[in-house]
Amino acid sequence: HRHAAAVPVEQFGLRLLAPNLASEPVTSNQYNFYRYDPVLGWSNIPDARGTFSRAEFSYELNINSLGLRGAGITTEKPVGTRRIAVLGDSFVWGIGAAEPELSTLLAESLPATQVLNFGVAGYSPIQYHLLTDKVLALDPDLVIISFCLGNDFADAVYWNRYDYYKPYARLDESGQLLIDGYPIPDIKRFPGRHDSGPFAWMHEHSYLFRLVDRFTRGLGGGLERFGQKGPEEFEEADIYLQPDKPSTSRVMQINARLLEKIAVAYQARGIPVIVLAAPTKCELGQCYTLEKRSDAARRLLKRAVTGLPVTLVDPGDSFDSTDFWRKDAHWNAAGHRKIAQALLPAVREALADRPGAVAQSRCPAQ
Repeated sequence: HRHAAAVPVEQFGLRLLAPNLASEPVTSNQYNFYRYDPVLGWSNIPDARGTFSRAEFSYELNINSLGLRGAGITTEKPVGTRRIAVLGDSFVWGIGAAEPELSTLLAESLPATQVLNFGVAGYSPIQYHLLTDKVLALDPDLVIISFCLGNDFADAVYWNRYDYYKPYARLDESGQLLIDGYPIPDIKRFPGRHDSGPFAWMHEHSYLFRLVDRFTRGLGGGLERFGQKGPEEFEEADIYLQPDKPSTSRVMQINARLLEKIAVAYQARGIPVIVLAAPTKCELGQCYTLEKRSDAARRLLKRAVTGLPVTLVDPGDSFDSTDFWRKDAHWNAAGHRKIAQALLPAVREALADRPGAVAQSRCPAQ
């Protein structure tokens, strides 16, 4: 009983001393596939190969020569082939997904179509925007932006996230959108050294261990000396707990401006954009202090894209706890199938007037 009581005491103390750490997800060795990027903060290492493992899954993972997860492709689009670019964070990158994964399921359901996986764990609308030129260089016929409801709002506006640094977006005094945070600090290495053994178990199960580990790494590598930049009166949980707070509304506006820039850039090239409201366990009431399902983040995203030249796909009502890994926060194979099923009607409609109409094919089986 004393051991069980220590857990809430530990969590309570951490939320007072290190609230950002206490709310951060436990991440594993996706960092082994990343490198410092002076524009994006971090990016996939081209041609990286390795085993990706967590407590509930393990699989081989490949990054191609263009820095995208998946099989190798040519820069030039093959004749008679359509391309769909999917941008997103760890859900799109595929933590917890070997096969099938979202990009693979879409490609299997659409003949003569390549699906390019631009997902990178921790990315948000700030990186989706900054990737526009790279995406356009690969000549997509459709772009899908997977907006993670649980953290993309916050990830776009903070400089220090998940123990490393990135560009962030803010509004100036006149309401203009600014991209800030440069030069991005190079922290030299990513915090993925506890990928196996007893330290890995402690890192996953103990917030106290993570606090001590973060502090000692900060002393050794200077990870903490750069501080934090971003909104001072906003916390990630406000998206669900205080969605009407002025600072939350301002964060929503920043994300809306980023999504607008993304949509307009592709619209100018005649490329349709789909925004996916990517469900998380928060929508099920399984994060922060939520005790029941919440559509707060979904409503904020809908406000953010209202009036933009995009199609919003929101599969949240179809999701339940069986679509996520039990311990991990990411979709399992069933969750990826539901996302693909939700996207396919909008994808087929968007591609209908592109060269070589998409033949009707069945959705992935449940």
